[in-house]
Amino acid sequence: MAFNRKAKLRDNIEAIRTLFTLEKERRAATPEERETLSRYCGFGGLKCILNPASGVMDSVQWAKSDLELFPMTAELHRVIRENSQDEKEYKRYFDSLKSSVLTAFYTPKEVVSALADALSHSGITPQRLIDPSAG
Repeated sequence: MAFNRKAKLRDNIEAIRTLFTLEKERRAATPEERETLSRYCGFGGLKCILNPASGVMDSVQWAKSDLELFPMTAELHRVIRENSQDEKEYKRYFDSLKSSVLTAFYTPKEVVSALADALSHSGITPQRLIDPSAG
């Protein structure tokens, strides 16, 4: 299964929105909210967030291959802006996301499953596995 940028961007937006809600309400996540949070994959495969998305006119600067992601990228900006105390905090949040584009990488489920299967065939049954994205 290929990396679906649109689905992953949607998952990330929903996870960020959920996290802001949990912080505002100062409570733990429900099982449904934990599921939403677990779908967050970072922005390693979503370079579209490096593009400006303040208004429709910004879309002319976007590559054709990324244009379908413009509305969701604009939504991501809105969610973060609406949940930031001020412009400085918004900029800090978004700069963090942008820097992760170059440092965060997505490991497809098939790769993780293959590693788990190989370990299992060796008699090792991991409950959790850390993926350090170390190359």
